Amino acid sequence: MKNRTIPVGVRKALAEGDVKKACMILKEPYFITGTVVPGQQLGRILGFPTANIRLNDESPLFLANGVYAVIVQLSGEKYHGMANIGIRPTLDQHLLTIEVNIFDFSSDIYEKEISVGFIDRIRDEQRFPGLEELKTQISLDKEKVTGILSAWNDTDLNAK
Repeated sequence: MKNRTIPVGVRKALAEGDVKKACMILKEPYFITGTVVPGQQLGRILGFPTANIRLNDESPLFLANGVYAVIVQLSGEKYHGMANIGIRPTLDQHLLTIEVNIFDFSSDIYEKEISVGFIDRIRDEQRFPGLEELKTQISLDKEKVTGILSAWNDTDLNAK
């Protein structure tokens, strides 16, 4: 999806969080590409380390805030993961962040380019009373995302 104009119908679906519809229109996942940058390390503390992404100039973000099932392309390899796009309300943050927990992955990837393909949106971003409740929800999110991605097959979309 690099360097292509995004059709209005796809932008609308993405803005509404309907990435499944966007995938069907595009016949492939909607990808963003960026560089992994240091974050606050909170994901690591919670047991779900994340790659914080600074988007490249040619990678527009049309996505609604929320939690997503994603595929990650990094150094020629493909991984499953879950992404959060939003302002991290439980932490009283106000800057938009894009962070991805890559499943079964533990390498240092700071300053590496990463591409993230969005398969499904599982929920809105929400505020939790504390970090324990957030950690519990992230565990539930991972279970749901794992099920979605284990059933997902990119050949269903005629993906390249």
